[in-house]
Amino acid sequence: MEGFMDRLANGLGKVATRINSWRYIMVIKNAFAALIPVIITGAFGTLFSAMVFDSENGLAKIDALSFLENLKPISSAVSYVTLSFLTIYAVFLIGIELAKLNKIDGVFPGIIAVMSYLSVNPMVFEFLHEDATVIAENVLAKQYTDT
Repeated sequence: MEGFMDRLANGLGKVATRINSWRYIMVIKNAFAALIPVIITGAFGTLFSAMVFDSENGLAKIDALSFLENLKPISSAVSYVTLSFLTIYAVFLIGIELAKLNKIDGVFPGIIAVMSYLSVNPMVFEFLHEDATVIAENVLAKQYTDT
């Protein structure tokens, strides 16, 4: 006799299989699967920056390893270039994957996807600086590109 948990697992498995076969879900899944190396590289950059190369909390705090602090800009740059632009990479790869699904080759669909994404983002950013409101025009705020 099949228990409740087995029936629930089988039912959810069927639902998951059906959802997983939807074309746009497949496209997003494949794009993020291709991004896994970028995400892991960014995670290691963040990890090394905070745990190894930091002179206040990391291994660089130890006098014999203080030279490691000189390497922090490298890991910070790796973290920045991978994780701070993750949305742009994802949009590009989603465009490429959708084009593959429609049997279109090349990188142009990815470029069109990024252009479309950038065209719908606000290019005016308003922020507070020393009790004054500052308006920056023709910029892309980090909140629209990072993780």
